[in-house]
Amino acid sequence: MTTALITGASGQDGTILSRMLTREGVKVVGLVKPGTDVAHLVRYAPEISIVECDLADSTSLTQIAIDSTPDFIYNLGGFTAPGDSWDHQEEVRRINVGAVEALLNAMRKLPKQARMFQASSALVFEGVDRSPQTEAMETAPKSPYAKSKADAMALVREARENDGLFAVSGVFYNHESPLRGPNFVTRKISMAVAKIAAGKQQVLELGDIEVARDWGWAPDYVNAAKLMLEADQPNDYLLATGISHRLSYFITKAFQAAGIADWADLVVSTSDNARQADTNMLVGESKAAYTQLGWRHTVDFDSMAKRMVEYDMALLKDPELLWLDF
Repeated sequence: MTTALITGASGQDGTILSRMLTREGVKVVGLVKPGTDVAHLVRYAPEISIVECDLADSTSLTQIAIDSTPDFIYNLGGFTAPGDSWDHQEEVRRINVGAVEALLNAMRKLPKQARMFQASSALVFEGVDRSPQTEAMETAPKSPYAKSKADAMALVREARENDGLFAVSGVFYNHESPLRGPNFVTRKISMAVAKIAAGKQQVLELGDIEVARDWGWAPDYVNAAKLMLEADQPNDYLLATGISHRLSYFITKAFQAAGIADWADLVVSTSDNARQADTNMLVGESKAAYTQLGWRHTVDFDSMAKRMVEYDMALLKDPELLWLDF
Protein backbone atom coordinates (compact mmCIF):
# COMPACT_ATOMS: atom_id res chain seq x y z
CA MET A 1 0.00 0.00 0.00
CA THR A 2 1.21 3.50 -0.83
CA THR A 3 1.99 5.54 2.28
CA ALA A 4 2.01 9.31 2.63
CA LEU A 5 3.40 11.25 5.58
CA ILE A 6 1.76 14.65 6.03
CA THR A 7 2.96 17.28 8.49
CA GLY A 8 0.42 19.91 9.49
CA ALA A 9 -2.31 17.37 8.81
CA SER A 10 -4.94 19.26 10.81
CA GLY A 11 -4.56 22.53 8.89
CA GLN A 12 -6.51 23.59 5.82
CA ASP A 13 -4.18 22.01 3.26
CA GLY A 14 -3.43 18.98 5.42
CA THR A 15 -7.10 18.22 5.95
CA ILE A 16 -7.91 18.56 2.25
CA LEU A 17 -4.93 16.40 1.25
CA SER A 18 -5.65 13.77 3.93
CA ARG A 19 -9.20 13.38 2.66
CA MET A 20 -8.10 13.26 -0.98
CA LEU A 21 -5.45 10.61 -0.36
CA THR A 22 -7.42 8.36 1.99
CA ARG A 23 -10.29 8.31 -0.51
CA GLU A 24 -7.76 7.07 -3.09
CA GLY A 25 -6.73 4.21 -0.80
CA VAL A 26 -3.45 5.75 0.33
CA LYS A 27 -2.33 5.06 3.91
CA VAL A 28 -1.92 8.48 5.49
CA VAL A 29 0.20 9.17 8.56
CA GLY A 30 -0.76 12.64 9.73
CA LEU A 31 1.51 14.60 12.03
CA VAL A 32 -0.06 17.19 14.31
CA LYS A 33 1.23 19.47 17.02
CA PRO A 34 0.97 17.87 20.50
CA GLY A 35 -2.34 18.73 22.13
CA THR A 36 -4.13 19.43 18.86
CA ASP A 37 -7.84 18.64 18.79
CA VAL A 38 -8.02 16.20 15.89
CA ALA A 39 -11.74 15.42 16.01
CA HIS A 40 -12.39 17.65 13.00
CA LEU A 41 -9.60 16.05 10.96
CA VAL A 42 -10.80 12.53 11.79
CA ARG A 43 -14.29 13.40 10.59
CA TYR A 44 -12.86 14.41 7.22
CA ALA A 45 -10.39 11.52 6.96
CA PRO A 46 -11.52 8.69 9.27
CA GLU A 47 -8.84 6.28 8.02
CA ILE A 48 -5.92 8.56 8.92
CA SER A 49 -3.26 7.47 11.42
CA ILE A 50 -2.46 10.46 13.62
CA VAL A 51 0.90 11.00 15.32
CA GLU A 52 1.71 13.91 17.62
CA CYS A 53 5.03 15.56 16.86
CA ASP A 54 6.57 18.94 17.57
CA LEU A 55 8.20 19.95 14.30
CA ALA A 56 10.89 21.74 16.30
CA ASP A 57 11.99 18.35 17.65
CA SER A 58 14.21 17.27 14.77
CA THR A 59 15.23 13.98 16.35
CA SER A 60 11.67 12.78 16.86
CA LEU A 61 10.56 14.01 13.45
CA THR A 62 13.40 12.17 11.71
CA GLN A 63 12.60 8.93 13.52
CA ILE A 64 8.88 9.15 12.80
CA ALA A 65 9.61 9.71 9.12
CA ILE A 66 11.93 6.69 9.04
CA ASP A 67 9.53 4.44 10.95
CA SER A 68 6.56 5.29 8.70
CA THR A 69 8.57 4.38 5.55
CA PRO A 70 6.55 6.75 3.35
CA ASP A 71 6.43 6.81 -0.41
CA PHE A 72 5.46 10.48 -0.30
CA ILE A 73 6.20 13.20 2.25
CA TYR A 74 4.16 16.40 2.27
CA ASN A 75 5.63 19.02 4.58
CA LEU A 76 2.64 21.31 5.03
CA GLY A 77 3.14 22.13 8.70
CA GLY A 78 5.15 24.90 10.25
CA PHE A 79 5.08 28.33 11.84
CA THR A 80 2.45 29.99 9.68
CA ALA A 81 1.98 33.50 11.14
CA PRO A 82 4.24 35.93 9.23
CA GLY A 83 3.30 38.88 11.43
CA ASP A 84 4.17 37.03 14.63
CA SER A 85 7.48 35.75 13.25
CA TRP A 86 9.28 38.98 14.20
CA ASP A 87 8.85 38.13 17.89
CA HIS A 88 9.65 34.41 17.53
CA GLN A 89 12.59 34.30 15.16
CA GLU A 90 14.46 31.36 16.71
CA GLU A 91 11.28 29.30 16.95
CA VAL A 92 10.44 30.05 13.31
CA ARG A 93 13.82 28.73 12.16
CA ARG A 94 13.66 25.62 14.33
CA ILE A 95 10.28 24.72 12.88
CA ASN A 96 10.37 25.97 9.30
CA VAL A 97 14.00 25.15 8.52
CA GLY A 98 14.92 22.50 11.07
CA ALA A 99 11.95 20.31 10.14
CA VAL A 100 12.98 20.36 6.48
CA GLU A 101 16.51 19.32 7.40
CA ALA A 102 15.09 16.49 9.52
CA LEU A 103 12.83 15.20 6.76
CA LEU A 104 15.60 15.32 4.16
CA ASN A 105 17.89 13.43 6.54
CA ALA A 106 15.18 10.81 7.00
CA MET A 107 14.85 10.44 3.23
CA ARG A 108 18.56 9.64 3.02
CA LYS A 109 18.09 6.80 5.53
CA LEU A 110 14.90 5.25 4.18
CA PRO A 111 15.13 1.74 2.70
CA LYS A 112 13.24 2.95 -0.38
CA GLN A 113 13.26 6.19 -2.30
CA ALA A 114 10.61 8.62 -1.13
CA ARG A 115 9.43 11.84 -2.72
CA MET A 116 9.04 15.03 -0.70
CA PHE A 117 6.94 18.16 -1.24
CA GLN A 118 7.89 21.31 0.66
CA ALA A 119 5.17 23.94 0.99
CA SER A 120 6.77 27.33 0.42
CA SER A 121 5.19 30.77 0.35
CA ALA A 122 4.82 33.69 -2.02
CA LEU A 123 6.25 35.83 0.76
CA VAL A 124 9.73 34.73 -0.28
CA PHE A 125 9.20 37.45 -2.91
CA GLU A 126 7.89 40.11 -0.50
CA GLY A 127 10.84 42.41 -1.21
CA VAL A 128 10.68 42.34 -5.01
CA ASP A 129 9.87 45.48 -6.99
CA ARG A 130 8.19 43.87 -10.00
CA SER A 131 5.47 41.39 -10.83
CA PRO A 132 4.48 38.82 -11.80
CA GLN A 133 7.05 36.57 -10.17
CA THR A 134 8.35 33.42 -11.86
CA GLU A 135 10.52 30.45 -10.92
CA ALA A 136 13.51 32.26 -12.42
CA MET A 137 13.24 35.26 -10.10
CA GLU A 138 15.55 35.62 -7.09
CA THR A 139 13.82 35.49 -3.73
CA ALA A 140 13.73 38.67 -1.64
CA PRO A 141 12.44 37.78 1.83
CA LYS A 142 12.14 40.39 4.56
CA SER A 143 10.25 38.88 7.49
CA PRO A 144 11.72 36.05 9.58
CA TYR A 145 8.92 33.85 8.27
CA ALA A 146 9.77 34.59 4.64
CA LYS A 147 13.49 34.10 5.26
CA SER A 148 12.82 30.69 6.81
CA LYS A 149 10.79 29.65 3.77
CA ALA A 150 13.49 30.84 1.38
CA ASP A 151 16.16 28.95 3.33
CA ALA A 152 14.02 25.81 3.33
CA MET A 153 13.66 26.06 -0.46
CA ALA A 154 17.45 26.27 -0.76
CA LEU A 155 17.84 23.11 1.34
CA VAL A 156 15.38 21.25 -0.87
CA ARG A 157 17.12 22.39 -4.03
CA GLU A 158 20.55 21.38 -2.68
CA ALA A 159 19.28 17.93 -1.67
CA ARG A 160 17.85 17.45 -5.16
CA GLU A 161 20.91 18.66 -7.02
CA ASN A 162 23.65 17.27 -4.77
CA ASP A 163 22.10 14.09 -3.38
CA GLY A 164 19.69 13.12 -6.14
CA LEU A 165 16.65 13.21 -3.85
CA PHE A 166 13.20 13.69 -5.33
CA ALA A 167 12.51 16.81 -3.27
CA VAL A 168 10.53 19.78 -4.57
CA SER A 169 9.16 23.08 -3.34
CA GLY A 170 5.82 24.51 -4.34
CA VAL A 171 5.63 28.28 -3.91
CA PHE A 172 2.03 28.66 -2.81
CA TYR A 173 0.42 32.05 -3.27
CA ASN A 174 -2.59 32.81 -1.06
CA HIS A 175 -5.14 30.02 -1.29
CA GLU A 176 -8.39 29.89 0.63
CA SER A 177 -11.39 27.70 1.44
CA PRO A 178 -13.98 27.19 4.18
CA LEU A 179 -11.32 25.14 6.00
CA ARG A 180 -8.99 28.11 6.34
CA GLY A 181 -8.25 28.89 10.00
CA PRO A 182 -10.01 31.88 11.60
CA ASN A 183 -6.65 33.61 12.14
CA PHE A 184 -6.33 34.07 8.36
CA VAL A 185 -7.93 37.24 7.02
CA THR A 186 -10.27 35.71 4.42
CA ARG A 187 -11.81 33.29 6.91
CA LYS A 188 -11.96 36.03 9.53
CA ILE A 189 -13.99 38.01 7.02
CA SER A 190 -16.30 35.18 5.94
CA MET A 191 -17.06 34.20 9.54
CA ALA A 192 -17.68 37.81 10.57
CA VAL A 193 -19.93 38.49 7.57
CA ALA A 194 -22.00 35.41 8.41
CA LYS A 195 -22.38 36.60 12.03
CA ILE A 196 -23.21 40.16 11.01
CA ALA A 197 -25.87 38.90 8.62
CA ALA A 198 -27.31 36.79 11.44
CA GLY A 199 -27.28 39.73 13.88
CA LYS A 200 -24.63 38.10 16.07
CA GLN A 201 -21.84 40.63 15.42
CA GLN A 202 -21.86 44.38 14.87
CA VAL A 203 -18.63 45.24 13.03
CA LEU A 204 -15.57 43.62 11.48
CA GLU A 205 -12.14 44.95 12.51
CA LEU A 206 -9.32 44.66 9.98
CA GLY A 207 -6.02 46.29 9.07
CA ASP A 208 -5.30 47.76 5.64
CA ILE A 209 -8.19 46.68 3.43
CA GLU A 210 -6.49 47.96 0.28
CA VAL A 211 -3.69 45.41 0.49
CA ALA A 212 -3.69 43.25 -2.64
CA ARG A 213 -2.93 39.56 -3.08
CA ASP A 214 -3.04 36.77 -5.63
CA TRP A 215 -5.78 34.58 -4.11
CA GLY A 216 -6.76 31.11 -5.30
CA TRP A 217 -8.82 28.07 -4.30
CA ALA A 218 -7.07 25.81 -1.76
CA PRO A 219 -8.07 22.39 -3.20
CA ASP A 220 -6.48 23.43 -6.50
CA TYR A 221 -3.18 24.11 -4.74
CA VAL A 222 -3.28 20.85 -2.80
CA ASN A 223 -3.85 19.07 -6.10
CA ALA A 224 -0.77 20.83 -7.45
CA ALA A 225 1.32 19.34 -4.65
CA LYS A 226 0.11 15.86 -5.64
CA LEU A 227 0.90 16.51 -9.30
CA MET A 228 4.41 17.66 -8.41
CA LEU A 229 5.17 14.40 -6.59
CA GLU A 230 3.63 12.32 -9.38
CA ALA A 231 5.72 14.02 -12.09
CA ASP A 232 8.50 12.24 -13.96
CA GLN A 233 11.10 14.80 -12.93
CA PRO A 234 11.48 16.81 -9.70
CA ASN A 235 11.10 20.55 -10.20
CA ASP A 236 10.08 23.54 -8.12
CA TYR A 237 6.95 25.34 -9.25
CA LEU A 238 5.30 28.66 -8.56
CA LEU A 239 1.55 28.20 -7.98
CA ALA A 240 -0.67 31.22 -8.41
CA THR A 241 -3.62 32.60 -10.37
CA GLY A 242 -1.76 35.50 -11.95
CA ILE A 243 -4.54 37.90 -10.88
CA SER A 244 -4.33 40.33 -7.97
CA HIS A 245 -7.35 41.47 -5.97
CA ARG A 246 -7.59 44.02 -3.19
CA LEU A 247 -8.89 42.83 0.15
CA SER A 248 -11.70 45.39 -0.13
CA TYR A 249 -12.96 43.50 -3.19
CA PHE A 250 -13.07 40.26 -1.23
CA ILE A 251 -15.01 42.11 1.48
CA THR A 252 -17.47 43.38 -1.13
CA LYS A 253 -18.04 39.91 -2.55
CA ALA A 254 -18.34 38.39 0.92
CA PHE A 255 -21.04 40.85 2.01
CA GLN A 256 -22.84 40.43 -1.30
CA ALA A 257 -22.97 36.69 -0.68
CA ALA A 258 -24.80 37.45 2.57
CA GLY A 259 -27.21 39.85 0.87
CA ILE A 260 -25.56 43.03 2.21
CA ALA A 261 -24.78 45.64 -0.45
CA ASP A 262 -23.41 48.51 1.68
CA TRP A 263 -20.74 47.45 4.17
CA ALA A 264 -18.95 50.80 4.66
CA ASP A 265 -20.18 51.20 8.25
CA LEU A 266 -19.65 47.53 9.10
CA VAL A 267 -15.86 47.40 8.63
CA VAL A 268 -13.34 49.24 10.77
CA SER A 269 -9.64 49.47 9.84
CA THR A 270 -7.17 49.78 12.72
CA SER A 271 -3.39 50.02 12.82
CA ASP A 272 -3.32 47.21 15.42
CA ASN A 273 -4.30 44.78 12.67
CA ALA A 274 -1.70 45.97 10.15
CA ARG A 275 1.23 43.72 9.15
CA GLN A 276 4.90 44.63 8.94
CA ALA A 277 6.76 44.26 5.62
CA ASP A 278 3.57 44.18 3.56
CA THR A 279 3.49 44.58 -0.22
CA ASN A 280 1.02 44.71 -3.08
CA MET A 281 3.48 43.23 -5.59
CA LEU A 282 2.81 39.55 -4.94
CA VAL A 283 1.37 38.17 -8.17
CA GLY A 284 2.60 34.90 -9.61
CA GLU A 285 2.94 33.41 -13.07
CA SER A 286 2.26 29.65 -13.22
CA LYS A 287 2.99 28.99 -16.88
CA ALA A 288 5.43 26.19 -16.00
CA ALA A 289 2.86 24.41 -13.82
CA TYR A 290 0.21 24.80 -16.51
CA THR A 291 2.36 23.40 -19.31
CA GLN A 292 4.45 20.80 -17.46
CA LEU A 293 1.99 19.52 -14.84
CA GLY A 294 -1.32 20.20 -16.57
CA TRP A 295 -2.38 22.13 -13.48
CA ARG A 296 -5.56 24.19 -13.71
CA HIS A 297 -7.70 26.46 -11.53
CA THR A 298 -11.27 25.33 -10.98
CA VAL A 299 -12.81 28.12 -8.86
CA ASP A 300 -12.57 31.86 -9.52
CA PHE A 301 -12.16 34.60 -6.91
CA ASP A 302 -15.82 35.66 -6.73
CA SER A 303 -16.99 32.07 -6.32
CA MET A 304 -14.38 31.45 -3.65
CA ALA A 305 -15.65 34.33 -1.50
CA LYS A 306 -19.26 33.23 -2.03
CA ARG A 307 -18.57 29.61 -1.06
CA MET A 308 -16.73 30.62 2.11
CA VAL A 309 -19.51 32.89 3.31
CA GLU A 310 -22.26 30.42 2.43
CA TYR A 311 -20.49 27.72 4.42
CA ASP A 312 -20.04 29.96 7.46
CA MET A 313 -23.69 30.99 7.30
CA ALA A 314 -24.69 27.33 7.21
CA LEU A 315 -22.22 26.53 10.00
CA LEU A 316 -24.00 28.97 12.32
CA LYS A 317 -27.14 26.87 11.93
CA ASP A 318 -25.37 23.49 12.11
CA PRO A 319 -22.00 23.54 13.97
CA GLU A 320 -21.41 19.89 13.01
CA LEU A 321 -21.64 20.59 9.28
CA LEU A 322 -18.71 19.32 7.23
CA TRP A 323 -17.55 21.06 4.08
CA LEU A 324 -17.14 18.31 1.50
CA ASP A 325 -16.92 20.28 -1.75
CA PHE A 326 -13.46 19.01 -2.68
